[in-house]
Amino acid sequence: MIVIAAGAGLALLIVGLTLFTAVTARQAEALAPPIGRFIDVDGARLHYLDRGTGPVVVMVHGLGGNLRNFYELIDELAATCRVVAVDRPGSGYSTMLSGEHPALRAQATIIARFLRRLELDRPLLVGHSLGGALSLALALDHPDCVRGLVLISTLSQVGRAAPAAFKSLEIRSPTLRWLIAWTLMVPLGKLSHQATLEAVFAPESAPKIFEVESGSVLGLRPGSFIAASKDMITVADELAIMTPRYPSLTIPVDVIFGRQDPILDYQAHGEHLVAALPNATLHLIEGGHMIPITAADQIVNWIRQAAGHAQRS
Repeated sequence: MIVIAAGAGLALLIVGLTLFTAVTARQAEALAPPIGRFIDVDGARLHYLDRGTGPVVVMVHGLGGNLRNFYELIDELAATCRVVAVDRPGSGYSTMLSGEHPALRAQATIIARFLRRLELDRPLLVGHSLGGALSLALALDHPDCVRGLVLISTLSQVGRAAPAAFKSLEIRSPTLRWLIAWTLMVPLGKLSHQATLEAVFAPESAPKIFEVESGSVLGLRPGSFIAASKDMITVADELAIMTPRYPSLTIPVDVIFGRQDPILDYQAHGEHLVAALPNATLHLIEGGHMIPITAADQIVNWIRQAAGHAQRS
């Protein structure tokens, strides 16, 4: 009887957690609904924002994020540029209509075909963190699609260990990943939310409006967690293929890092990358990993300069 009661209690707990997760996901989408358009590309339905006129700037967000993460940059840039911000496949409101969640280089291929579908003529590609790695992959595999890169706090090298803030995503078993996504992810995510936010923004503090404006609540959906976990465990193999090819990338590349970045060290991921690229410049500023938020004015100026140079080349 004790075993039966324990089993029934566990079953009720799992059902309760699953319902709580489903309700939380619906609440997240109500708080941060889609703000752009949708287009189907190669088995993916991509959500993207298209604003402004002028030199074309395409923006790609990082791990577990969405296009709203660029809220401090989009409106400023759209005053002088055409800004296209896209949710990576599996992130934000971009979903896979068929097939498995794609690894980094396959995502880059989808984004390259997205650029062609929109008839964007070799735009400037701006990537933050994991979005920077995707931007490098796209430029390497589809050089006809991009005229230049701006890489902000970018992942560029095979790391020895995941940053502590993202350790919870290192789940290799698909079954375990799915179970955690639908049961423990939401309550644990809520409990650790403030600590994670402090770790990602260190040494600075997250602005009070960040959680509302950035759509970070979308990360509490099971699908977002599963996609981020898959990105986390597959990216090292993708980078191992990419890094030997960096010297072949001849387009202009601006690499921007905060000196105090606790997530991706500027020496390991910035200096080493720039040393491998034939036409790259490293810009160092004071700040951490989230400089697109905390140093938005400086970032906007560098992107504008790069967009102007790209248009003239």
